[in-house]
This record gives sequence, structure tokens and C-alpha cells, in this order.
Amino acid sequence: MSLTEIIVIAFGLFLGYWVVSNLTTFKSKNRDGKSEGDTGYQSSSSSTADQELEWFVVLKVSQHATAEEIHSAYRSLIRQYHPDKVATMGEELRALAEEKSKAINAAYDAGLRARGL
Repeated sequence: MSLTEIIVIAFGLFLGYWVVSNLTTFKSKNRDGKSEGDTGYQSSSSSTADQELEWFVVLKVSQHATAEEIHSAYRSLIRQYHPDKVATMGEELRALAEEKSKAINAAYDAGLRARGL
């Protein structure tokens, strides 16, 4: 095995690890500002008002972001977490990506509603 092949294999492993770790972790901040290992989506027990308040956390934008910033953040995140992107990586990752995409879509809708669009 040549040095080039070893480098390519090591890079592939690193890239695979990076993709999986980005799909499985999503840090958000709670109202106290403390970081928690939250997945970024709302629990079913939270109220609708709480879900509306946290759209900016899911999209990783400021609460006062413009419609353009919201749209840009949405496009960036949905490109990263779209289920079709991980279709070949197994059903578990695809299901996780689907949940993440649903949370991103809900946050995008809430952000646009907050801006009156």
C-alpha cells in the first residue's frame, strides 16, 4: 500500500466521521444561555409559544434576523441535513436527518411568520 493510498483512506475516514458527527450533534442554548446537548428540535411537551420563540436557535441566527438572513440560514442548514444526502449511510442516519429537516422547516416557517411573511 502506497503513501498516497494511506492518505486517501485517512482523509476518507476523517470526512466520514465529520459528516456523522455533524448529523448527530446539534448544540442549542436554553433560556439561561447554557449550552445543552439538545438535538435542536422541540419536545412534544413544549407549548406553541415556546416553539415560536426558539426558531432562531434552530436556524442559528439572531432573533432579529432579516428575512434574507433567515432564508440563507435555512438553505445552508437544509443543504447540510437533507435526508437524500445521507441516503446511502443507513436507515438510522436517514431517519435522524428527516427529523432534523422537519425541525429546520418548522423553524423556517416560524421565522417567516415572525417577520410577517
